[in-house]
Amino acid sequence: MVSDAGVEYSVAPRSPNTETLAWTELETELGWASIATSSAAIYALVLSDHSDRQGTGLIQALNGATLVAARAARATQNQQWIRSAIARLVDETLDPLPLALRGSPFDLETWRHIQLIPPGETMSYQKLAHQMNRGSAVRAVASACGRNRHALLIPCHRVIRSDGGLGGYRWQIDRKARILARERQG
Repeated sequence: MVSDAGVEYSVAPRSPNTETLAWTELETELGWASIATSSAAIYALVLSDHSDRQGTGLIQALNGATLVAARAARATQNQQWIRSAIARLVDETLDPLPLALRGSPFDLETWRHIQLIPPGETMSYQKLAHQMNRGSAVRAVASACGRNRHALLIPCHRVIRSDGGLGGYRWQIDRKARILARERQG
């Protein structure tokens, strides 16, 4: 495990199919949150407007990983991790959460830089690319944001267009606006 910007993470195996992941969903003030975990780390946290009783959103996010519904203690832990992810939006001093990240070296670099953007603040895709010393990689930065499977935990919602527009967001643009407003009020 590596600790960076208040988040502990490890690079997950290239294929999540090597392990069965437990999943849980929870209705929150940001919509439905579904989480897939191993015994030690969060593999994905996705947001939706509706309950996903089959875990379809997680299966898609994890490229077909094998999921089983979490049982009692794991379900309780998963729900606590979801609540902690939401609480971290306004208080990053909370204990870090264990993430299992899967992505290219560029994705991992982008996600590490995104974690350095303070709550309630935003940065353009272009400025983020420049901070990474990859000024011509603006589209690649945006694509890395789109591949993020850890909603809220890797705060891609803090990355916006150069003109101040919100840009895209894997979990809906109106949710991105609500999350940013919550952080600014926090």
